[in-house]
Amino acid sequence: MKPDVKNRVDGYDIAWKTEGIIISVTRLRQHSTDGRVTGEILIKNDQDDAVYPQTTLNFNAAQSRARLAKTLQELDSEHKWLAIMNQLCLLVIDLVRQGEPVEEIWPSEDDNLRASYLLYPLLYLNHPTIIFGDYGSLKSLMALVIGYVVQLPYRDNTMGLTTTKESAVCLYLDYEDDKTSFRRRWSALERGFGEGGIPILYRRMTSTVYDSVEQLLPIIHDKKISLIITDSLGPAARGNLNDSEPAIKYHAALRQLGVTSLTLAHTSKDQFTKKKSVFGSVFFTNLARSVWECKAEQEIGEDEAVISLKHTKANLSRLHPPLGYHFSFTENMISIDHIDLKDTGLSGELPLSTRIKDLLRRGSITVKEIATILDANEASVRTITNRLYKRNQLVNIDGKWGLKQEV
Repeated sequence: MKPDVKNRVDGYDIAWKTEGIIISVTRLRQHSTDGRVTGEILIKNDQDDAVYPQTTLNFNAAQSRARLAKTLQELDSEHKWLAIMNQLCLLVIDLVRQGEPVEEIWPSEDDNLRASYLLYPLLYLNHPTIIFGDYGSLKSLMALVIGYVVQLPYRDNTMGLTTTKESAVCLYLDYEDDKTSFRRRWSALERGFGEGGIPILYRRMTSTVYDSVEQLLPIIHDKKISLIITDSLGPAARGNLNDSEPAIKYHAALRQLGVTSLTLAHTSKDQFTKKKSVFGSVFFTNLARSVWECKAEQEIGEDEAVISLKHTKANLSRLHPPLGYHFSFTENMISIDHIDLKDTGLSGELPLSTRIKDLLRRGSITVKEIATILDANEASVRTITNRLYKRNQLVNIDGKWGLKQEV
């Protein structure tokens, strides 16, 4: 008789009702090298609640299946174990190779191109986001801010962040720190917000996210997690990060987890363009749906810092304007305020058009003078001033550009 198959978060429960046997199959993996399917099985007898030894099985190997059947026959001669094992292995291989079903997608009048967000404008709903930056850019602290705002949810915050769910449970996967240090920063941030203490789910990690999917899926399901924050990408993906495989496997794992994710990453720099990007293979950037660059300005010994978040990649929306934040630190409290970057040393992160308009508020000057003051390419300045002129935002008098109106 064909067994019944029930999906579970981390695999399948396969039941032979006439035999009174239920086999839970988890940690399934199809190996890319030879196509074999492996996984763990736990066998239960629903008649007397007996549990047989849990084991790892190569579902393609006839000899392994026969050895296991012989062992089970010696433990319990009531069942036809070889027939059960043969049926189990063929069924599991078929289930794994089937993959996702093909679906018909029809146009809908209700559809539009507006992206859905868990936290506007930083996190697309159920898609991967990366924040990258140099050491000391305070990106980990910003990730805690995001976790706090999402979980509270802190709707009336003044940070330019909009929560779109009533409540979102966050899981922090920590590859770099420990529980004690993490709790200290979380407590200091909560005091700074002054909106009340809330918990955050924390897990100290050693295995890669790809190798931890089977452990994480039940946690996500049971705790109703909406956001996973991974700190940081290097140890979470592991291997030679300049190769494509770690990036592809990392994003494949995030896809299996199926929730909104935020990954913190370090910075690399293109030797030709000097443009900074996520460290490692370009696939880390390509497979993320949204990428933000984090920079910090902090003097040595100072108890305050300014950071900028610049949107460098957007798949589901237009690029959003940069965000600026001011952090203040005391012995037991971290406060954060939204600020305008034009008044900081990170004003260079603002779009060139914004910087040009801010500069022209002081008075009319030439393209060459604009380029010199802003340390910008003269051709780029000329292109943007002409564009702003066509938009009726600038005037040109005797070769000097000025603001036509406050914009």
